[in-house]
Amino acid sequence: MIAKRPVRSFFITMPTAVPAAALIFDPRDPDVIQRPLETLLRLQAEDPVHWSPLLKGWVLTRHDDVKSVQMNSGITSDRLTPFFESQQGAERARLNDLIRYLNTWVVFKDPPDHTRLRTLLNKVVTPAVMRDLESGITELADGLLDRIAAHDDGRFECISEFANPLPASVIMDLLGVPREDMEALRDWSMQLQPFLGNATSTGDKYETGRAGIVAMADYFRDAARQRKAQPRGDVISHFVMLQQSAQITEDELIGSCILFLFAGHETTTNLIGNGIRMLLENPDEKAKLVADPTLAANAVEEMLRFEGPTGAVVRVVKAPFEMRGKRLEQGDRVYAMVNAANHDPAVFEEAARFDIGRSPNRHLTFNHGIHFCLGAPLARAEARIAINRFFARFPNAAMATDTVEYMDTLTMRGVREMPMVTGEAVQ
Repeated sequence: MIAKRPVRSFFITMPTAVPAAALIFDPRDPDVIQRPLETLLRLQAEDPVHWSPLLKGWVLTRHDDVKSVQMNSGITSDRLTPFFESQQGAERARLNDLIRYLNTWVVFKDPPDHTRLRTLLNKVVTPAVMRDLESGITELADGLLDRIAAHDDGRFECISEFANPLPASVIMDLLGVPREDMEALRDWSMQLQPFLGNATSTGDKYETGRAGIVAMADYFRDAARQRKAQPRGDVISHFVMLQQSAQITEDELIGSCILFLFAGHETTTNLIGNGIRMLLENPDEKAKLVADPTLAANAVEEMLRFEGPTGAVVRVVKAPFEMRGKRLEQGDRVYAMVNAANHDPAVFEEAARFDIGRSPNRHLTFNHGIHFCLGAPLARAEARIAINRFFARFPNAAMATDTVEYMDTLTMRGVREMPMVTGEAVQ
C-alpha cells in the first residue's frame, strides 16, 4: 500500500532520546543551517522520502533517490513558473523581473528549450578554451596570494581576498567585462543569492533579489549594446551574435550573461572556501597534498563530496510516481539533498571520513544526465589550481576563528567570511 503525503512531518535536530514522532525537519533552525547533516542523515536512515510542511515539499536524502531525481524526465527543473503562477497581485508584480530573467536560464529548462540552449552554451567553454585558461588561473591565484602575503599582520579574509576574486576574475574575463566592476557585480550577485538559494530565514529576499537582477540586467544590456556596435572575442559578443541570428532572444542573452556571472563564480567560491577549511580540519590529508600536489584533482573530488557547494537541487513533479512507499503527486516540490546523498553509507565506505585518496567517488555534486553542470571542468580546474597554489604558498595557514557562519541558503553551501592567518609563508 502506498502511503499518502503525511499531514505533518516529524524530524528536527534533537537528542536521539526524543521519540521520532516528536521531531520535525526545520531548515530555518540556526543549528540546522550550521550543521544540516546531523538532521539529514537521521532522515536518510529513518524517513528518506520525507514530507516537510515547512518547505511544502519532499526531502530526499539517499544517494539512489537523489540520483534518480536528477535523471528523471518526469520531474521538471522549472520550479519558478509554478511558484510565480501561485502568487497574486502585488506579490506577483514584485517577482516579475526575477522570473523574467531567471526563467531564461538553462538550469530551469526542460527539453526542447533545454536542448536548444545547452547546445549553444556548450560552444562557449570548450576543451580548447579550458586549456588556454589554466595558465591564467595560476597567474591570478599567485597574484592574489602575493597581496595576502603583503599584509603586515599575516591576517586575511579568505573568501573576499582569495576564494571569490579568483573565479570571479576568470568569469569576468570570459564575459569581457572590466575586473574593476567586480565589487558591484558581486554585490548584485549577493542580493540575488537568498532567492536562488532558497533561503529560509532571510528577510525580504524577493525585493532584494529583484534589485540585484535588475541591476545586472541593466549592466549586461548596456554591454550587449556596446558589442553590437563593436564586437569583441568574448562571451557577450558570442551571445550578441546568437541574438542577431535569431537563435536566442534578447532576454535570453541577458539572462545567459547573468547565469554565467552568478553560476560561474558562486559555486567555485564555495568549493574553494569549503575545501581549504576541510584540509585545515584534516591535517593528515593536508600533509599528503602538500607533499604530493598531484593528488589535488582527487582531493577536489573529495571536497565536492564531503562538503560540496551544492546543498540541494529543487525539482517539481510533472507526473505522479512512487518512491519508497510514498506517492509524489503532480505539482509537488522535491528537495533532493545532494550533500546528504554524498554521505550515504550504502555508497561511500566510511562516509564521515574526509579522504583525498577516495576512489571511486560517485558524488552527485555536479548533477547527472542532461543537467550535468556546464561549468564543471572549469570549477574543477580553478579549485585544483587554487588549492595547490594556496598551500604551496601558505603551508602553515590556519583559521583565525573557531567557528564560521554558513549562509542561509538551502541549495548552496558556503560561508561569506573565513578569517585566517597565513602562518610562515613560503617565498
